[in-house]
Amino acid sequence: MITVFVDESGDLGLRGDRYFVIAIIVPQRGKRIVNFMKDFCVEHNLKEVKASLLTFSQKQHIFNRLTSANDYTISYIVADKLNIENKKILEDKNLCYNYLFSFLVKKTIKSTQEDITLLLDNHSTKVKSINSLADYIKIKAFTQWGFTHDLSIRYVDSKNSKVVQATDVVSNAVYAK
Repeated sequence: MITVFVDESGDLGLRGDRYFVIAIIVPQRGKRIVNFMKDFCVEHNLKEVKASLLTFSQKQHIFNRLTSANDYTISYIVADKLNIENKKILEDKNLCYNYLFSFLVKKTIKSTQEDITLLLDNHSTKVKSINSLADYIKIKAFTQWGFTHDLSIRYVDSKNSKVVQATDVVSNAVYAK
């Protein structure tokens, strides 16, 4: 079973931020990431790591710990909303998120020959779109990408997932760049 952790940075609205980032971390040993994120929270007296509230040196510390082992993969997609030709897709944030997310997870799903669980921060999408994202990704996986194993998409509160918090730091760093 592979677990994919997902978080995003930016805004999908027509106004506001120009860019929107979705990032994933696929750990081979999620326990290592959980442990150093827990240690970081204790060291800095935090209940939850939110990248937008961290200093540069704190983010750097997390990246140094993350990169101390080669036991994960990171992927991300950056949407430049000015270059999305069909502005109609930007009118519905959930539709746009689903569309972008499908490009991000396609390679991971196509290259995997075992069950996959996608864990998304529950603030990623509105409650009404939870089933639509799962249905959309499953339809693509089973009909277009040749995936034949179990695929589940679940939402977690980021304060309960240290790896989602680490993914938040990654998406924030890509967004800041």
